[in-house]
Amino acid sequence: MSREEEYEGYHEGSGRPVIPWRIKNQLFMSQKGKCFYCGYTRRMRYLEIDHKYPVSRGGGDEIENLQLLCTPCNMRKGIQSDEEFRTRYWRLLPPNGSVPPSPIPQPLFRDETQQTRASAKVRAIYRDRFMSYRWRRGSNIVLLAEAALMLAQFLGSVALVVITSSFRGTRFLWRRLRQRERLG
Repeated sequence: MSREEEYEGYHEGSGRPVIPWRIKNQLFMSQKGKCFYCGYTRRMRYLEIDHKYPVSRGGGDEIENLQLLCTPCNMRKGIQSDEEFRTRYWRLLPPNGSVPPSPIPQPLFRDETQQTRASAKVRAIYRDRFMSYRWRRGSNIVLLAEAALMLAQFLGSVALVVITSSFRGTRFLWRRLRQRERLG
């Protein structure tokens, strides 16, 4: 069976393949219906497929790289690898990398989250994503401001008021317009 035949379509937003139900069922049976981190037993529909090593960091969709997590544990894990997550929460999780024998309450995870930090590598990834988002957002406002200024030169100041009322760069535009009027 080829890789394309194995998957049941693709996610609309990301274009990543949808992992088949039979693989989720296989993981559910091997984990005995428990979240891999907190150990609570859940119905299969309440467990989410997670990549031990995230796809965004080069992980694949092989079954060895997949695990089932409850929503709180999956959100807490984020882009951390399984190893990074277990290193951060080593006081709570079993040392052999298996499902906990008895459930671990979520408040214990919350407390541990507040007392520890993600690894420097994970923090750097989050920082880069945040900065690239801010850069893209900022550069779009500057491009929009430049376009509004060019339009204002042709249509006059009244058009500028209408254009700038739709986004947050109003003060920036007025300053730029005054600078151009003084120079021009």
